[in-house]
Amino acid sequence: MREILLGWSMFAGLALAALPGFAANPVSTKASNLPSSTITSPIAPQLPSTGLGPDATIGQILAVARSALTEGKTGLAQEALENAETQALTRSVTFGTSNVPDSSDLVRNLSQARDALGRNDLAQAGHFTDLAIQEAGK
Repeated sequence: MREILLGWSMFAGLALAALPGFAANPVSTKASNLPSSTITSPIAPQLPSTGLGPDATIGQILAVARSALTEGKTGLAQEALENAETQALTRSVTFGTSNVPDSSDLVRNLSQARDALGRNDLAQAGHFTDLAIQEAGK
């Protein structure tokens, strides 16, 4: 039985690898956090790197996001906003409060910027990114 499952797994992997674009991660410069009604593939593309290292501050990451929005590089903007939000949500909490969501203005603005980007509303995404930059500077 194990040999059959192992053989089937190898066959399925080879079959998927033969599909065009499936063997490597798909890459896109466009935002991929779009409403499900507008997408045609279940595979999210790999977004461009921000080019910042692991020690980048939220302010530095948001500067990349703002610049990307200005230049219409929505994929880079999405990656930067997601990175900034991840860093903002990485926090120490007191025992017993780990299930309490972070409701800070910074996290709220980052979430709204990502939502606006998903709607392709670059003006609103820029507005909320600017508010997040102000919050990150406090």
